[in-house]
Amino acid sequence: MKLLRIVLIGFFLVVSLSLLSQGAMAQSQDVDARIQKLEQLEARVDAKLKRLESLEARLEARLETGVQPVAARSESVVGPSENGMRGMPGGTVSASASAGAARGSDGRDLEGRVKRLEEESIHQVMFRGGFTHLNRAAESSGGALGGFTGPKNDTDGWNVGAVIGVKLLRDPFFDNPVMGEVSLDFSRISGNTTPLSGLQKSGNQSLFRVAVAPKYRFDNLGELSPALSRIRPWITPSGLSFLVNSTPSASVNYLTVGGTTGAGIEYLLHERLSVGLGVTYNFYDKTANRISTNHLTVGPYVGINY
Repeated sequence: MKLLRIVLIGFFLVVSLSLLSQGAMAQSQDVDARIQKLEQLEARVDAKLKRLESLEARLEARLETGVQPVAARSESVVGPSENGMRGMPGGTVSASASAGAARGSDGRDLEGRVKRLEEESIHQVMFRGGFTHLNRAAESSGGALGGFTGPKNDTDGWNVGAVIGVKLLRDPFFDNPVMGEVSLDFSRISGNTTPLSGLQKSGNQSLFRVAVAPKYRFDNLGELSPALSRIRPWITPSGLSFLVNSTPSASVNYLTVGGTTGAGIEYLLHERLSVGLGVTYNFYDKTANRISTNHLTVGPYVGINY
């Protein structure tokens, strides 16, 4: 019996040791598997970190290439600062400035270009021509030397002229320019003259006008729609006009003082070039020489902005 007990106890111990060893091996295999998974996860994290570092380096390179041209332009415009550096304080340029410069450089920001034009070059020289229409048929007082009259006299003629406009101020409410203009216009009206012989002959009546007037121009239509950025209507409320009326019959020139008013619209072809259409009405007092010279002029013009 003792021998049997010893055998059973030995068998139990062997089985227990075997089970313990198998459990330890399983645990070690489980630990090894977990370690391998952790190593794989670490490798994946390292790969993602490397990709992020590469992306960060590429973004920094792009930002540096975008900021350098803006810094160069800022240095050329602003000049050296008090601390000896050029450009903005600290020698840095913000990302918003670089973005604005990029929009301006590609030519798509039309409203910004027009605004810059208004800040840098507001003055204008215009060359115009067109038609002249008198309220009444061309005439002169004539007197003993004969008159510029007859049934074939015309109320229509032609005119040419030039205008010099300079900036006076900006409207504080809508930021539109108020300009001062000096205009020179020459008009010619056809008709008949009756000299001393009493025989009617064809002749021409000449009108030379010098006017000084303010002009209010609407330059902010682009705020309503980008398609209207190049369109600039304008009005001339009232101005002073001097008219020299030359009739062919009496060899006399009449000087008359009156007023002028007008309106028009122009289109900005380029920062330095505009085309437009203007209407001007000129009115005078005829009590001095009994001649009606009120007239309307209509015609296109070309404007040079500087």
